[in-house]
Amino acid sequence: MNTPQRLETVRRVQTAMATAYTTMGAWCLLHPSSVLALGFTPPYYAICNVTTSLFTRCFGAQAMTCGLVLGTSTMTSFSFTAFGLAMIPYIGWNYWFGIGPGKGMVTSLMWMDFIGNVFFGAGSLYCAKLLKEAEEEEEEKKEE
Repeated sequence: MNTPQRLETVRRVQTAMATAYTTMGAWCLLHPSSVLALGFTPPYYAICNVTTSLFTRCFGAQAMTCGLVLGTSTMTSFSFTAFGLAMIPYIGWNYWFGIGPGKGMVTSLMWMDFIGNVFFGAGSLYCAKLLKEAEEEEEEKKEE
């Protein structure tokens, strides 16, 4: 794959991740009760209150900020690698509440969160690889 194709692929993956973060964040910010109702099983949803709603809105605002920064930044191979590795705790959360000791707290719809986190992690690491290859090509051209 030549450098322009690599950079276009990186741009598309970055835009997809930014759109997903911003959209899901907006949903949490603007309609936290539906996020909580879809995400938690009835025994846990029953104990949700104003504070839970506030925390969900705060989480949504942070996700929107992340999406906006991701969508407007010029990412490097290092920043994509850092972003991809930052997904590890989220995947750990998915494990803990999906099949681990916390099983039963979240609904089966949370598998979509797991898929999204894997996409963000793998997509980031793939973009880091493509950018690193493009950087190496640039270095080789300079040396010639």
